[in-house]
Amino acid sequence: MIIVLIVWTGIFLYLFNLDKRIKSIEKEINGDKNE
Repeated sequence: MIIVLIVWTGIFLYLFNLDKRIKSIEKEINGDKNE
């Protein structure tokens, strides 16, 4: 059970960091286009 929790936590953190990275990349692209 603990192993499952660790795996889910790792997946969640990975997806969370991936989402932040994608948003920051989108912001850079949009910022370049707007300005």
